[in-house]
Amino acid sequence: MQLSFKQRRLCHFHGNRIYYAAGWRGPLEALGLTSGKAWDRLDPGKLVTGSRRTNVYLADLGDGRRVYFKRHLLFGKPFRFFLRPSTAAVELFSYKTMKELGIPVAEPVAIGEIRRWGSLFAACIVTREIPQSLTLKDYALTHWLGLSPQAKGQAREALTNLICRHLRLMHDAGFFHFDPKWRNLLVRPESSGKIAGVWWIDSPRGNQLPAWLHDYGRVHDLASLCRMALFFLSRSQRLRFLHDYCGPSVSRRRIRKLVLQIDRHLQRNPPKPIQPSCASTTSLF
Repeated sequence: MQLSFKQRRLCHFHGNRIYYAAGWRGPLEALGLTSGKAWDRLDPGKLVTGSRRTNVYLADLGDGRRVYFKRHLLFGKPFRFFLRPSTAAVELFSYKTMKELGIPVAEPVAIGEIRRWGSLFAACIVTREIPQSLTLKDYALTHWLGLSPQAKGQAREALTNLICRHLRLMHDAGFFHFDPKWRNLLVRPESSGKIAGVWWIDSPRGNQLPAWLHDYGRVHDLASLCRMALFFLSRSQRLRFLHDYCGPSVSRRRIRKLVLQIDRHLQRNPPKPIQPSCASTTSLF
């Protein structure tokens, strides 16, 4: 079955099925990812992150390519996604939507669902590895903090330009990621300290919203990005990011309102400190 869904919908109503991108069926079946088989118990490689319900593995296909296999288990909650698209299906929709907007994303190569008469028991999505990339959070901790002040400024400006442009493309089209944490953005740093690119990953809640909900989606996405920015960027740098996102045509009054909305969101859900000395407040001001 081909990976061709373009809507935020169920993959199927009943059964254990895998949907493959063109040319990927053979390598993934060799890995054990086959319709009708027990892929919900598959451990195909190195465990990257794990929890009781969600596990992510990095698997080597043996031909120079590597993939991430992310599996969600719904034991005890089969009706949570009854007649609703799984997180894997939503993530596929998000990737396709962002790619069509010209935003770099991870390449999905397969998704799967195990359903019984509409109830979801397991779901998975497989994405191709982006070589020599690391999460924005890891980049900030292991690379950016060690750069010279000038190189830091150049890297920050490059990242700001890319992320703001991608966000505007999404939001202008009415699409919202809903989970743009720093661990869900991949960057590829060069040896010179420059940034080769930014890719967006992990969007299991991404959605196209009607116009009257755009402010809600915008505040949610910006607040998610700001949570980690509190520990690495100064107040003026965070405000500069917001000005760059809004663009010159947006009034100062509108930006001030957006700042207050983001502040309220952060104060309801304050970030957990990773480096207390880097931030003293959860306010943008």
